[in-house]
Amino acid sequence: MTRTAVRLLALPLTIGLLQACQQKPAEVAAALPAASAVTAAADDAPAALMAEAFKGWTATAPLSVQVPSGEGSRADRVLVSPALVATLDADHRLLVVSGVPDDGHGQPEQSHATMVNLGVYGFERQGGRWVKTFERPSLVWTGAYGQAGDLKIHPLGAGRTALSIENEYCGQGYCSGQLQLFSLAANDARVLFLQTTAANATDATIGCAEWLAGKPLPEAETPDPMTPANCHDVRGTWRFEKTGEAGWPDVVLTFQGKQAVQDPKTEQVSVATVNEQLVLRHDGSGYKTFSGRNPLDSP
Repeated sequence: MTRTAVRLLALPLTIGLLQACQQKPAEVAAALPAASAVTAAADDAPAALMAEAFKGWTATAPLSVQVPSGEGSRADRVLVSPALVATLDADHRLLVVSGVPDDGHGQPEQSHATMVNLGVYGFERQGGRWVKTFERPSLVWTGAYGQAGDLKIHPLGAGRTALSIENEYCGQGYCSGQLQLFSLAANDARVLFLQTTAANATDATIGCAEWLAGKPLPEAETPDPMTPANCHDVRGTWRFEKTGEAGWPDVVLTFQGKQAVQDPKTEQVSVATVNEQLVLRHDGSGYKTFSGRNPLDSP
């Protein structure tokens, strides 16, 4: 697939994800009162921290709360639940909270375009109990079908912790995968990067999968000609490598697959093999491209 082809895969969801990721922390983060002004959780279990972060929440009773929507000043109501707890050090935890939009009747929305709000809440151990010291009700809106995707905590050493989110959206036969990475700290959570990690159109175009596999295309069975825009199957994997600077590991993304490419002179379309690698390196302020490229990016 050419870079021109992938531009058509920038689904509205992808744009929404990027806009949500680029919210400034100051817009949604809030400092909390001193410890003496708040209560505390007895332990750091997800349910205990959740009940402390949201008064009235229980594991059996959905709780609807208001959070920033990521679309200007508008706010949405979501049904909150604990997603996971990150152990930052012996005395600090960060609770990641999932919020599925409330349908207005106390039930979660479940449409294909339903993204999930993720918020983070910081806790510090004081006197053997866990006191809430930080909250950011809306870190990002992400995912689809009422699911945030695959969330993982990554202890990176030197007091650094990251949260990765991987998800995929499909519509009208086109699928696009995303990787988002955030840094987590006792009183902060920031976007590190967003990368497209997959693009597939084999369910959108009749005969595409067979053509990419090297089979001929009978004219009668393929009403639409193969183009870079409608025939591709590229997927990426990623990993950390402890070779980065500024105390952060490099992030290595490897892309493999097949895609239609078009000769700019003859306009003839053929199948090309994708085998590329992108290395991101932290420069002290954020991750930047160190080498290679993402073949799924727009030019």
